Amino acid sequence: MRYSINILLLIFTLSCFGQKTEIESLVNQIAYQEIPENFKFYYLVQKSLPQPEVLDSISLYRKTTLLRQDLNFPLEFINEKNNENVDWEKYDLKKVKYVINEYNYQTTSPPTSKKVKFVKYNIDQEEFDSLIDSKKPHTLIVKKKWLWNKKRIWKNKKFYNELVKAWKLDKKQNREEKIYFQFSKPIFSKDKQYAKVSIFKSRRCNGNGFTAIYKNNNGIWKKLTEYNQVASETTSTHVRCGDIAVTYEN
Repeated sequence: MRYSINILLLIFTLSCFGQKTEIESLVNQIAYQEIPENFKFYYLVQKSLPQPEVLDSISLYRKTTLLRQDLNFPLEFINEKNNENVDWEKYDLKKVKYVINEYNYQTTSPPTSKKVKFVKYNIDQEEFDSLIDSKKPHTLIVKKKWLWNKKRIWKNKKFYNELVKAWKLDKKQNREEKIYFQFSKPIFSKDKQYAKVSIFKSRRCNGNGFTAIYKNNNGIWKKLTEYNQVASETTSTHVRCGDIAVTYEN
């Protein structure tokens, strides 16, 4: 009896390990396809994206296209749903930084404002560059003269110029902070030849997402179609979303 139990546990362990490897390979390939080429890495929300409700079905044209590629394509697979959540940090994903654990954000979207850390105006350039390289995400390092009173600083044109300069530099050097990605846990067809994943890309002021079906060709996953497109928009009562918006850090 004990021998039989051990065999079953071994089979179960190998099955789970195999599925984990399949998921890692698929998600890494999806990220490579979806992440902009000039990104050194990407921000991923640690918890998997719950699969959204199906807002539209795949049109007859798309179904016909899928069947032309494979007469045996399982059409019922399109509407299959899986609400299981996963922690992506437990997977071996490449070139990724996690939003929640690493930076303790409580949101799935980039913040609409940045924190300002003031430094002395005549700071040594090497020290300034070091602060830029080691700063926290969504933080601006802004040079400030000691006589610029913080209460009236926003009326100071020279300070505003420094702020704009820091904003533009941060936007150029930290383009990865513009987007937070979310992936649902993949659903595989019974023959493991197809996979379905929901993807959402959150930005400061808006976001967009879709569900995609991929086909496995000797370990290479190719996107066949997208459907169930969704979008979001962020609004603000005080300033227009997208404008320069900051808060003091010190």
